[in-house]
Parts: sequence; structure tokens; C-alpha cells
Amino acid sequence: MKLVWHHVKAAVVPFIYLFFMAFISMGIVLIKNDLLILKIALSILNIAFYTLIVAAGAMKEGETALKVRIANDLERVQIIRTGEDRPLKLVEEYKPWKGFLIGFLACVPCIVLLLIHTVLIFGVGMDNTGAGALAGFLYMMFYSLSRLAVSTEPSVFAYYFCLLSVVVVPLITGIPYILGARKIEKQQEKIKQRQREIYGDNI
Repeated sequence: MKLVWHHVKAAVVPFIYLFFMAFISMGIVLIKNDLLILKIALSILNIAFYTLIVAAGAMKEGETALKVRIANDLERVQIIRTGEDRPLKLVEEYKPWKGFLIGFLACVPCIVLLLIHTVLIFGVGMDNTGAGALAGFLYMMFYSLSRLAVSTEPSVFAYYFCLLSVVVVPLITGIPYILGARKIEKQQEKIKQRQREIYGDNI
């Protein structure tokens, strides 16, 4: 439970930025359709801006998590040497899949809302799109891709464009998370190499 809660807190950041980008995406959708190229360009820039911000945070998260694993490994060595029971920060420790989990958790509201949307449109009636509309707003950055050149009332199925977030957002958080960890690994390897050059292999 601690593991999930820790990463839910980390997922708040990409979700909040999705909310902020929704307003920008809404403004882009409202641009006249005869400026379609402008709308497409602005949508791409909006996604790129989101990627830049969230990826930077995810990379920092990966760096921190790898440092925690290094500290835990030192503690594990002491546990083996002394038999002493020493506390380990297992929840915060780096694992490659954790970065992707952060992005996925940011998309859980989308999945839940679209499941409700599906039940409503097929179980109650095709005009019950409240849950889909909410998903469309929260994940407007992706939903707007279905609205770029359309001026008519959206289809009830257009809201499923929001599911693009389930693929894209975990990649935006997962890949930089791994790259952040690799940055620290390279720094540690340089330190060890420098120590070998100074002290030889007996360190």
C-alpha cells in the first residue's frame, strides 16, 4: 500500500499539468477551422511543452530513486557483515518500471471515467456522455486531436481519443525516469574509475 501511495503522490504532478494544458488545448480547438495548420502546430507545441516539463520531473525522480538504491545497497552490505537489522527505503528505491507506473497512475481517472462513459452510453442511452465529457476536458490535450478539423457536435466515441494518454503519459514519465537513473549510474562509475586510478583495485 505504501508503494502505491508513494507513486500516487508522484503522479499528481503529471496529472496537474494535464489539467493546465487542458485550458490551452481548449483555446486551440476554438480557433477557426480555416487555420487548421496553426491548430495542428499549436497542439504539437502544447504536447511538447507538457513533455518537457513532466519529463524533467521524472528524470529528477529517477536520479533520486537511484541514489536511494545506492544508499540501500550500502545498508545491505552492513546487514550482511554485522547481522544488524537496519531500515531500508524500499518504497523509494529505483526500479525501472516505477517511472511508467507514475505515468499510468496519472491516467487512471481517464480509464475510470471512460469505463463509466461506456456503461452509460450502452446501458442507459447514447446521450449520457457526462463522464466522457469530463474525461475529454481533463485529458483535452489528447481529446483535442479528434476536434481539430471538426465543427459539428462530437460523437460519443470521440472521447476514446483520451485513451492515447494511457500510452503517451507513461512513456513521458518512464523513459526519463530510467535516463535519470542512468545518469547517476554513470557518475558512480566515473567515481569508481577515478578511485581505481588512484588506489588501484584494492579499494
